Amino acid sequence: MRGFLAAAFLLIPMADAWAQPATPPPPAQQYDVPTAPPQTVAVLTRDFVPGQSAGRHIHHGVEITIIIRGDFQLSVDGSAPHVYHIGDSFIIPRDIPHDIKNVGTAAGTIAITYVIDKGSPIRIPVP
Repeated sequence: MRGFLAAAFLLIPMADAWAQPATPPPPAQQYDVPTAPPQTVAVLTRDFVPGQSAGRHIHHGVEITIIIRGDFQLSVDGSAPHVYHIGDSFIIPRDIPHDIKNVGTAAGTIAITYVIDKGSPIRIPVP
């Protein structure tokens, strides 16, 4: 029981830190991957205010996302929209149009890993 209480007290400062306004994230960390064709891995976080969406877009590669805080609706062409919550993750295949929107009542944050063709923009808007 003491171990549980100690762990709970350690989590309180983390919860308080997440409740504070987010500071701008650092630029994406990128790593080249020696594959054929060459790939780049980019890792970043993104904050969304309630109601904000990323806008419909594609990637010339794969996107893997995890919800850090908040409630997000993912819309992917060819599928029904789905709502994801803290700890949920998803993958978007290459060149599939999609959009993500914060459908919660508070700010939300996602962590994204892209594995894209080297030299390709991370995000390509589509109509």
